[in-house]
Amino acid sequence: MNPPRNLEIEIKLQLESFTDYLKLVGSLGPIQDEDHHLNVFFDSSDRKLSQSGSALRLRAENKRGLVTFKSSISEKGSAVIRREIEAEIDRARAIEIMTGRADVLGLDEEPLRVVREEFSGLSLIKLVEFQNDRQSKVFRIGDYDYTLEIDKTEFADGSVDYELEVELSHEGQLEVVEDRLRRMFEKLGIPYQRQKQSKLERALERTPNVS
Repeated sequence: MNPPRNLEIEIKLQLESFTDYLKLVGSLGPIQDEDHHLNVFFDSSDRKLSQSGSALRLRAENKRGLVTFKSSISEKGSAVIRREIEAEIDRARAIEIMTGRADVLGLDEEPLRVVREEFSGLSLIKLVEFQNDRQSKVFRIGDYDYTLEIDKTEFADGSVDYELEVELSHEGQLEVVEDRLRRMFEKLGIPYQRQKQSKLERALERTPNVS
């Protein structure tokens, strides 16, 4: 079954410590992919995006850039469900915007077209940034392969968070995946805890002079 267009269904689990992070990574065997992310979020000076429950993120990965618009957050079990519109851009272009040498509104990809349509006349400024190291492993659960993404995120105040993210293609997979992850965490002695805050929310709390 294909996921509904522009809908992201994602389980996000908090790892309380570096020890739990190492336990999880070590239990999965050889990691298949590692990537470093530089993330920058944009909003208007009066926070029109965040007030509507939306976010605009620009990401520079090892080999590409991504621009993403997210909104309409809801929750079901351990999962966060939201609209997500994403487009790939050149990494050099992403860095140019992140460093203030170009305007994010100069992009013509779909996420920016949605912002211009839904927030007419909006001016955007750089709100907050943080870095993330992601290790990925394809993992078989039931009849499907899922990508487990284990994140180590460093915020502006030097604090570091660890978490596991698993994206689903439809809500019908949720119960089976949650059960398997609970049993995995129990075997490893890791508390099973949903991550209640987005990375953006945590970044805003931990960046000086931004709230």
